[in-house]
Amino acid sequence: GILLDRIGIRRTSALVFAASALSYAVLAHSTDLSTLFLSKIPTVLQHAFLVAQATAATEAGSDDALRAQALGRMTTSYTIGATIGPALGGFLAHGDDS
Repeated sequence: GILLDRIGIRRTSALVFAASALSYAVLAHSTDLSTLFLSKIPTVLQHAFLVAQATAATEAGSDDALRAQALGRMTTSYTIGATIGPALGGFLAHGDDS
């Protein structure tokens, strides 16, 4: 929230994207349990940004219907990503094992 207010949504989004990339890179190259846990540290920014986005979506505008619609769309997009993402990743990782 504070970071979002200070540097703006575009820069914060870029920072969160970079943290995600760093997290995934460390995760992809981890060879032991400690590195696996280390890869999760940058995801703190992702979770904080999700809360700030939800707050911004609920405070945007004065129309209750538009606010509910914005929050519903955001929640739906995260749910679809969390559902399809791991399955797609597993499918792509295994490729054609026939």
